Amino acid sequence: MNSRTFAITLFTALAMTVQADAQQITKFDAPDSGTGAYQGTVPTGINLFDTITGNVTDNGNGTHGFVRTPDGHFTKNFDAPGANPVVGGTFPAGINDLGVVAGYDTDTNSVNHGFVRTPDGQITTFDDSQAPAGTGAGQGTNPVGINDIGEIAGYYVDGNGASHGFVRAPYGKITTFDAPGASEGTYPGNINNFGVIAGIFYDTNGVGHGFVRTAGGQITTFNPPNSISGPTSYGTYNAFINDLGAIAGSYYDASTDVLYGYLRWSDGQFTEFAAPNAGTAAYAGTYVNAVNLEGATTGFIFDDNFEAHSFVRAANGEATTFDIRGQILVPDSEAGSAGEGINAQGVIAGRWRDPNETFHGYLRTP
Repeated sequence: MNSRTFAITLFTALAMTVQADAQQITKFDAPDSGTGAYQGTVPTGINLFDTITGNVTDNGNGTHGFVRTPDGHFTKNFDAPGANPVVGGTFPAGINDLGVVAGYDTDTNSVNHGFVRTPDGQITTFDDSQAPAGTGAGQGTNPVGINDIGEIAGYYVDGNGASHGFVRAPYGKITTFDAPGASEGTYPGNINNFGVIAGIFYDTNGVGHGFVRTAGGQITTFNPPNSISGPTSYGTYNAFINDLGAIAGSYYDASTDVLYGYLRWSDGQFTEFAAPNAGTAAYAGTYVNAVNLEGATTGFIFDDNFEAHSFVRAANGEATTFDIRGQILVPDSEAGSAGEGINAQGVIAGRWRDPNETFHGYLRTP
């Protein structure tokens, strides 16, 4: 049994034995969380054991990384080496079941760099060798996820502003790639424990398409039904993959520009859905942010007033839209709440905004 197979077997067994609490929503703020508009606590990932990572912006507008342990305590807020907390910041993107965090930091020149942080707080920064070393704002290396083996997926932005995918091995080797037909960017969404990456790319017309890349580098592209109808379509919005090969995300309906969720099963078949109360106006609808081992998804909807509400949808299609008490509900505000991550137990980590436009975190147990 190789290391990849052993780790997957171990964590699958743990996923079957860890028990979730009774359904409840717990609000939280990371230490030094700011209280002004667009300040506060923004979770971005949760692991099997309910450890949460994300970023926190303080009252001085400095943005730092945080880790919240399952007992509700926080490690000390952290900054990646070279990060400028005010001009840029530290932005964790995901956490694996071993508690290793991957993300990016932004320096004084607004250039992004990848980092990986071990549970004991050691941080290693890295850059894709093909990412520019210049001072172009928004350029650089952007990890989006990490698996239990320690492989990291992400994208880098070159000197022309074009994005390309990469995968970083646990020992540091980086392999770059582009999806076939990508001319305006390749954007991985995440990486599963088998090293398979899902994401999207944009063609010459700016239309989004989904892709899945095997650990061996073979790439298959796909389009959800009703997402493509001529060069003016927006196409696929995002894509995330679980360990069983199911891919979830959102796409724009080619006729209405309404967003719908989709599940692409491992056999290539699609299930399309709209979460309860999702709007039917252009650019309203269902925004999927994450998928778990069973195929349950979370994210948010925009209703017809463009108010944002969290949702969770089970693999069998049962879906619930929910709000966090105290969240802002103002038409056209595009605020509200959203699920950002869901683990194998169906526990959701998300964020919500109050009437001051301040961000806060929440944990929802099923």
